[in-house]
Parts: sequence; structure tokens; C-alpha cells
Amino acid sequence: MHQSEPSGPDIDGVVADANAVGLRYVVIGGFSVMANGFLRATKDSALLVPDGREADEAIIRFLDRIEATRLHDGKTLSLDDVLDAHHVRIRSKHGIIDIMRGGLPPLDFETVSKHAMDAEVGGQPARVAGLRSVVGFKRLAGRPQDMRDLEELESFHGELPIEPIPGLDS
Repeated sequence: MHQSEPSGPDIDGVVADANAVGLRYVVIGGFSVMANGFLRATKDSALLVPDGREADEAIIRFLDRIEATRLHDGKTLSLDDVLDAHHVRIRSKHGIIDIMRGGLPPLDFETVSKHAMDAEVGGQPARVAGLRSVVGFKRLAGRPQDMRDLEELESFHGELPIEPIPGLDS
């Protein structure tokens, strides 16, 4: 499919291509909400990645493999564009993808990865954010959809695990 054609998110393709280039990641966002029990629509895929040069180089390999361009201006990104970038939103052959880096614990890559679930996505192994991380990301974002996600997850799981988040709870 040509990138300019509208398409929904293809998490199977995202995971397969991230694995193929050796990108360390945890699936976050709408797909992690679904993996934790609330089935809902989502417009994009989202990955949390670690900091560092090795991750930056893997991101570039991934972006090249998925024919990615930056969403807001169509630019093909270089290593300089992704070096320690906190958030990159791209259009690709797999739809729109957000590539993010965590901030402080408990939403940093190492902590989220530690609490992630092992899953199979499109026949590929994947790490998907666990409930405590999903709750943290949703609380931090605080958008109306995030609040609905939290309500639905609470109705499914009961009381949600709440960890203090710097800047939100301090």
C-alpha cells in the first residue's frame, strides 16, 4: 500500500519490522489498552523505546524498513533527527506510528519493560505494557480518551494500580 493512502494501524507489521531490525521496544498506547482487557478502536501504533545511540540507530533502521516519513512535514528522518528525540510521529506503510521514550520512573523504558507482558503479535514475540504502566501513561496524558480507557480498565480489573508519577503526583 502506498503511504499516501489512508490506512488503519498495522500492529502486526510494526512488530515484525521492529523485531527484524533489532529495535528494543514495548507496545504502548491503544494496543496496550486492548491487551489489558478493553477492546477499542485506535488510530495509530505506539512504541516506547530506550535511550541511547544503539536505540537511535535501530530506530533509523526501522524507519527505513517501514518507509517512514515524519507525519507533520513528510520529511525522511536522519540519525540527527532522532538522536535522543522524546517523541517522533511518523506515517509508514503500517499506518501512523508514535515512537516515544519514557521519562522518569515509573514510565521510563526500563521500568515499563520490566513490568511488560510477553505477547505474540502477528506470530511475532512482542513486549506489551502491563496494566500498571498503561495506567501511568493514561493518567499522565489525561485526555478524554485516556480517562475513558481508565474507567473501562477499572470496570474490568477492579481497583487499578496507581504509582506516583513525578510532575503529576508530586
